[in-house]
Amino acid sequence: MCSLTKPTAKPTLFPSSSLLKKSLAFFTAIPGFCAPSQPTYAVALKALLKATAALFPSSPDGQISDQQWGTTLELNVTANYLLADETAKIFRDQDLQASIVLTSSANAVVAKRGSEAYDVSKAALSHLVRELAISLAPKVRVNGISPATVIKGSTMFPRDRVIASLRKYAIAFEEYATDEQLRGLLADFYAKRTLTHQAIDPKDCAEAILFLAGPRSRCTSGHLIPVDGGLTEAFMR
Repeated sequence: MCSLTKPTAKPTLFPSSSLLKKSLAFFTAIPGFCAPSQPTYAVALKALLKATAALFPSSPDGQISDQQWGTTLELNVTANYLLADETAKIFRDQDLQASIVLTSSANAVVAKRGSEAYDVSKAALSHLVRELAISLAPKVRVNGISPATVIKGSTMFPRDRVIASLRKYAIAFEEYATDEQLRGLLADFYAKRTLTHQAIDPKDCAEAILFLAGPRSRCTSGHLIPVDGGLTEAFMR
């Protein structure tokens, strides 16, 4: 999200960081965001919305290597920190009210067997939200969302992983079913474990993110909104 104005002061220059440059492609897909195109105009970056680019390591025997553990923490935690740190420099130069929204997970507070690296990384990310909220106050608000499993449209659920999960939970399925049909069975199973019996849709996450990024949450910082259908295991303790 940005606003274009005739420059009355020195325009903000985006850092040379390749991480931030790559992230700019994400911003251009957000309605209302304008990437810099005219050198005679300045760009005011108002929000950093970090959709999940998470790594969920897996292996046939349920064990992961030390390298997989390190890569999971690097992508799920360190990359978020570096992106926020680079963007914070822009926010400081602009001296404007701004917002950062990161995507954590219900797994941050729900321990389970077989997903230790992912769960630990999301717990760290949730606390990163709180740490950044303190260090970037008062100009920048930092919040996050904690969705439960989002299967629809997710690249984290290829056919083989979905089938493995269906067998794990003894859910009947036809071998010739399409990928979407199989994902639907698994999504329905996860939904029935929640209070609302609603499968989590990417749009549900987007609505929560936009709320936290916008002015309606101007007095909220350092918090995470659950988008989990009412997952009792993830209730605040």
